[in-house]
Amino acid sequence: MAYATRAVRGRREHTNVTATAMEEAGQARRTQKYLALVGGALEEVYGRAQQQPQLQLDITADRCILFSDQHKGTRDGADDFRRCERAYNTALAYYYRMGHTLVVLGDAEELWEERPAAVLRSYRHTLGLEAGFHRQGRYLRLWGNHDDEWRYPSSVQRHLAPLYLGPRLTVRESLIFRVTDGPRDLGALFLAHGHQGTLLGDRISLATRLVVRYLWRPLQRLTNLSLSLPSQDWRLRERHNIALYRWAAQRDRLVLIAGHTHRPVFASQTHAAQVKKELDKKLAELEANPGDEALRRDVSLLSAELEWVRAQDCQEPGQEGIVPMRRPCYFNTGCCSFRDGEITGLEIAEGEIRLIRWPDADDRPRPMVLIRASLGDVFAALA
Repeated sequence: MAYATRAVRGRREHTNVTATAMEEAGQARRTQKYLALVGGALEEVYGRAQQQPQLQLDITADRCILFSDQHKGTRDGADDFRRCERAYNTALAYYYRMGHTLVVLGDAEELWEERPAAVLRSYRHTLGLEAGFHRQGRYLRLWGNHDDEWRYPSSVQRHLAPLYLGPRLTVRESLIFRVTDGPRDLGALFLAHGHQGTLLGDRISLATRLVVRYLWRPLQRLTNLSLSLPSQDWRLRERHNIALYRWAAQRDRLVLIAGHTHRPVFASQTHAAQVKKELDKKLAELEANPGDEALRRDVSLLSAELEWVRAQDCQEPGQEGIVPMRRPCYFNTGCCSFRDGEITGLEIAEGEIRLIRWPDADDRPRPMVLIRASLGDVFAALA
């Protein structure tokens, strides 16, 4: 009897191990398929961008601020932007006076849920601030999956152009900057929203839009829940960040800047990974100097910041960035629709690229630089 029991137990353990191995193999196949779909879609978009005029960006003279994923709605319970309106408008006023070019990387309006006229009517002041950049020739705009209405020039001229005035308004699918340091060519910045190749956001986006508009929107207005995938699931964010990185890492002297995931990425590391890297450094210093109260305070503040970043938006904390991304070829703006009212973006100025947050740590109307790097060093690492 004991022998029979051990035999049954052994068969069960073997079955469990086999099932686990099959599940892992299946997950690996799905991941590779996902990476191939996203990479293939980005390759197509990049090919089309190469056929268009490329802009010049001289890091010694030019200034840009890149934002994405505002998801402006109609100021009801389904509007993810209304909490961030104050920070975003404040940032626009600052960068307008500083002489930056404003680059909006898609999902500016939430048109899966709303009609264009209703959204534009709700945020006339914000759009007026953006229009100031446009009239001075300092405004570049891409469309994403949630505002792909702007892929049609007729819709742009009908709805947006009367608000922006000035030169003819163009909303692009993607954009390439040739980056120079004076006379020296460094490489290329490739800008795209980043949804390319995804199932819901790209391949069946029309069907997704209908479900969101007619089923999800009424529920969201009642519950105030947010639907901004893949930002709601750290596993999806990580997988998509890896897909974007993998494509960029195969290019020569190219940096990809995207949005879509709502999670800041700097030099191919998520904000959480950057904070953890600094925390580990301070922990090592504290271990060597356990009586240093200044170091203990630094460790405490970094520990708190790490948990804050991981759990932002009341989402499940995740160990994002666990797959090594060693080449600094991928950056992500984060978003302008965080539920705590903060916004993140990427500044390019004075030869640097910076991940910034509005407002600052003291809740003042000014930018807080979270991390910075020399663009020259970034491209040198990709050579």
